[in-house]
Amino acid sequence: MSSRGLLMQRNHRPLHPLFSSLLIAACHSGDDAESGLVDLATASTSPSSTSTDPPPTSPPTTSATSATSTGTPTDATSTGSTSSGSTGGASTADNEPSTSSSSTTEPAPSESCGDAIFDPNEECDLGAAQNRDQGACTLECKLPKCGDKLIWAGKESCDNGTENNDSSYGGCTTQCQYGPRCGDGKLQGPEECDLGPDNGSGEFLPNSVPCTNGCRYDAKLVFLSSVTYMGGKLNGADGAHKKCQGLAADAGIDNALNFKAWISDAVFTPAHIDKGFTKTVGTPYVRPDGVRIADDWNELILNGPDIGILVTEKGVAVPNKGVWTGTAPNGELAPDTLTCQGWNSPEAADKGHAGFSGVNMPWVDVEHWTSFSVFNCITEFPIFCFEQ
Repeated sequence: MSSRGLLMQRNHRPLHPLFSSLLIAACHSGDDAESGLVDLATASTSPSSTSTDPPPTSPPTTSATSATSTGTPTDATSTGSTSSGSTGGASTADNEPSTSSSSTTEPAPSESCGDAIFDPNEECDLGAAQNRDQGACTLECKLPKCGDKLIWAGKESCDNGTENNDSSYGGCTTQCQYGPRCGDGKLQGPEECDLGPDNGSGEFLPNSVPCTNGCRYDAKLVFLSSVTYMGGKLNGADGAHKKCQGLAADAGIDNALNFKAWISDAVFTPAHIDKGFTKTVGTPYVRPDGVRIADDWNELILNGPDIGILVTEKGVAVPNKGVWTGTAPNGELAPDTLTCQGWNSPEAADKGHAGFSGVNMPWVDVEHWTSFSVFNCITEFPIFCFEQ
């Protein structure tokens, strides 16, 4: 072989493997300086080390990968990571809320009245054992106040809500204290009597009668009519009864329709067994001013009134006044039977028997209270009215 042929043959001989590896490493050193030199031993033995393909590029850096690069465990990511940083269904640490889907607001407090927790919609809450409608905190967790229709024990005497006022009898004031009422010891409004704590006890003042818990006399009321009538225009004993009932009703007296006049005619007398007065033993008679006139029916017909029947249904005293009666002290028809023709004759010639509303001793001793004198029937006198 010629020298030229020998030279060409040498030029085509393959390079030594070690030298080839060094050339490849030098060529790739500029593409990935961070990867370092290829392990010479590996490059000399691994077929892949001879590849001219560039190495795969690194994936984009994320919060998850950056956490890995700093040595943070990948199964416990930061609570500040967003949902876009999670991959492959990875979740945050157990029971730790993610800021991407939850708020940092504290849980709302309990709003249950009676749990002793002062909630925003409550005025108070002392707990189920202490809340009560008569105490400092109601069952609805409201503060007590006058006008809520609940009575705060020890602080309020009454509470009628919107009906509280400072003037009504038997009502409750705007300060939730009792207004004028039965039992306060003051005679007022519709009361017949008021002995305060002695009401209903059977106790009574001298020459008076007991007072009930309803501020009514425990007795039968007797009054002198405030209106005078012609003896001949009374329309009989029945007409006189109706006049008593009308006056009692106008005066606001209880049991107004059960009054009868102390008067007699051919049909009616107070002592009559069936049509007469109700003769209750032990029940006293009393005037509107509270003065007892007799202990009961028996004493009335036996001794007469203890004192004059001279107070009207309006509480006005009218002493020394003639009164149409036609009745004897025992409650029967007067012996002279003069009754203005049954209280129906307005003739001056006719006469009628009259008593007297006087206050002097002869008024009782000589029974003038019912048998004083006779007068012509055009005279105007009042009448006695007795509750039955």
